[in-house]
Amino acid sequence: MSIAQLPDRARRSAGAAKDRGARDRIRALAGRIEGAHLTVVEEMLEAVVAHQQAGVRGLTTPEVDALARFGVSESDLQAPTALPATARGRLWEQEIAAHSFSVAETAALLGVTPARVRQRCAAGTLVAQRRSDGWHLPRFQFPEDREVRGWATVAQSVQRSTPMILVERVLTSPAPQLLVEGEEVSPFEWLGRGGDPAIAAAAVDDALNRLP
Repeated sequence: MSIAQLPDRARRSAGAAKDRGARDRIRALAGRIEGAHLTVVEEMLEAVVAHQQAGVRGLTTPEVDALARFGVSESDLQAPTALPATARGRLWEQEIAAHSFSVAETAALLGVTPARVRQRCAAGTLVAQRRSDGWHLPRFQFPEDREVRGWATVAQSVQRSTPMILVERVLTSPAPQLLVEGEEVSPFEWLGRGGDPAIAAAAVDDALNRLP
């Protein structure tokens, strides 16, 4: 006999036992987590609780709009299967943060002064996130550890509130506006082939900043 065939009281008892077993396993796993992973797991559990209480993903309106442009509908966001995607998104943001250059590292990479890097971060000609310890610049904007020609123009089309996971996807995904010999290329590929930065900036702006 399956759980679905048991009387209601028996099913509730079986469900409670299953929940207790899951909680015990979670506690056991939590005891084995160390270091920086503790922060990631804490944020994931907070997201689970928030999702359980609110019944929706904890995303801002701009984030929902941005995801919609990539085919993730509002109903998808509210579906039970959306929660793992939320957790993956948070982990990816953590991963991007861990793979960012500091101002000093970026200055050394570009051969300029730290003051110049901070100036460009403030102006938006470099993609950067402001944190309590200063600017963090995602490494994905420097393919092969260099700044591609025209990047300053394209970077200005990226709003600071845009999730970095979406920024990286747009920059590395083929865009219908960017055609080379009839083939769609990504903004990075377009710039690398000597394409007009203004056209790439418009393509990125269309993907990230405009309503569908």
